[in-house]
Amino acid sequence: MTRSFAPLALNFVGFQLLWFVAVYGGAQGWGDAALAVLVAMQAGVWALGRPWRRDLPLLCAGAFACIVLEPVWMVPGLIYYQGWSYSWLAPGWIWALWLGFAVSFNYCLAWLCGRPLLAALFGGIGGVISVTVGIRLGAATTPQGWLPLALSYAAIWALVVPALALLAQRVNRSAARV
Repeated sequence: MTRSFAPLALNFVGFQLLWFVAVYGGAQGWGDAALAVLVAMQAGVWALGRPWRRDLPLLCAGAFACIVLEPVWMVPGLIYYQGWSYSWLAPGWIWALWLGFAVSFNYCLAWLCGRPLLAALFGGIGGVISVTVGIRLGAATTPQGWLPLALSYAAIWALVVPALALLAQRVNRSAARV
């Protein structure tokens, strides 16, 4: 494994583990362990020599997206997270997912950078699949039914993924100039 491939591989494997711990753990009541997986994943890629300053804008974008977008689904009751009583603030495992997904545009999702239509398609379809699997695993329910949630997920994720890809592209382009 070369030095440049190692952070990508670690991010890929780390995000798969993060998703499982977050979603399955969310269903079982121990989803906040996903925050520890996120920290370990990032510490690992940084220990392999990846500059943390390139990841910081994407981590912040993931946090911002979580703050702004989760209430879009939570407040009107499109989604309810298992064992979570707040109707406007997402649980910690959802935060870990947002941050982990966003930072992955510097690693295993970098192939979407510069491909906005593919990123939109990936986001729209992938977002719906991901939330559907999470619902089936018991991490969340859809009080108003699956279809309204799926339609809103498809629309929002078709915008979020290209936006994160564009941000990663700009961050890495400006870092290369410095």
